[in-house]
Amino acid sequence: MYEHCFRLLPRAVRAKLIALSTALSGFSGESAWPIGIIELELELVDEDNKELVRSTTVEFAVVRSYSKYNALLGRTTLQKLAAIPSTVHGHIKFPTPLGIATIRSETQDASVAAVEQAAKQPSEEEQLRSCMIITNIFAWKEEDVIGVPREIAEHKLNANPSLTPVRQKKHGMAPERREWLKVEVEKLVKANILREVRYQTWVANPVLVKNPDGSWCMCVDFTDINKA
Repeated sequence: MYEHCFRLLPRAVRAKLIALSTALSGFSGESAWPIGIIELELELVDEDNKELVRSTTVEFAVVRSYSKYNALLGRTTLQKLAAIPSTVHGHIKFPTPLGIATIRSETQDASVAAVEQAAKQPSEEEQLRSCMIITNIFAWKEEDVIGVPREIAEHKLNANPSLTPVRQKKHGMAPERREWLKVEVEKLVKANILREVRYQTWVANPVLVKNPDGSWCMCVDFTDINKA
């Protein structure tokens, strides 16, 4: 049971909470320490005629965590009810003195609608958007990087406008490195990834970093703008 649901219980009922010194462990190994455990009577009522169809005692572990649910029924409780759940259909069936009862999920209709919507063939525009985004992620050469319209995807630097732009002084570079850098910049300019700006606000120096195979990788020293 989640804490937000536990807090809605009457004070006399909440007083039955017992401290628990055992952690709850998830499938991925994460642990959560419950506030405690509380034993409550679970009653299942027919909504149409307001008739009680089943009841059983359930021990809930109260956890301090956010969820859109109030409580989750574990396998022990489902076994006590002899209940058979189906996540595909959003139903739970269990025996009662009046016959087999069925609990239906209130979100089932919405889930079916969502599945039907997802099964529809995407429009030509949606296919184009997907192709553009995939091309942008898996680029094999400089010219492949561009092509995604700004209305689909756009990046911007969320820099603090109150800070004064920093213009780094030009760093010297060995002639062979400078020539290699010039070639790489020309490739990016030709592919329309970079463009010349005559009146800069921020200025950062390029830096060459050696790859494991001995080749060079062009980076930029964005230390100053990262601080902003």
